[in-house]
Amino acid sequence: MRHWLARIYRVIPRPLMRLALWAFNPKFNVGAVGLFLTPDQRVLVLKHVYRHAYPWGLPGGYLQRGESAEVGILRELFEETGLKAVIDRVLCVEDVDRWQREVVFVGHIDPAQMQHLNHETFEATFIALNQLPADMLPRHARLVARVASSASAQ
Repeated sequence: MRHWLARIYRVIPRPLMRLALWAFNPKFNVGAVGLFLTPDQRVLVLKHVYRHAYPWGLPGGYLQRGESAEVGILRELFEETGLKAVIDRVLCVEDVDRWQREVVFVGHIDPAQMQHLNHETFEATFIALNQLPADMLPRHARLVARVASSASAQ
């Protein structure tokens, strides 16, 4: 059976095969989240307009078609705050739910930059890793705690 399927695969025109692969494979959104630290180990958190239960969280958003995760998080950061940062590493890739996956980055940022908040962001502030807002998105709070514990272990 597999041999037969492999032969069919090789003769089907490429556009038709791509359509079939798209139709039979799962679909989900991919986002990027940034945990941006200042030199004195404070983290950038945003109060988001569209998050009601947990308005505070890390900068982030969905990737655009053809956009790398690194480019996507830096774009989202700039759109939401007007700030620029440098990516240091990928912390993890998380399944938020069955329809969404996020690439989580750790980077560094200069807090002296001028902020320009857009319509998605009420507030942007730098806070100590152990003083997160009570109404911060729980999965983002866990990411900050993970980075804080690894920083204190060093």
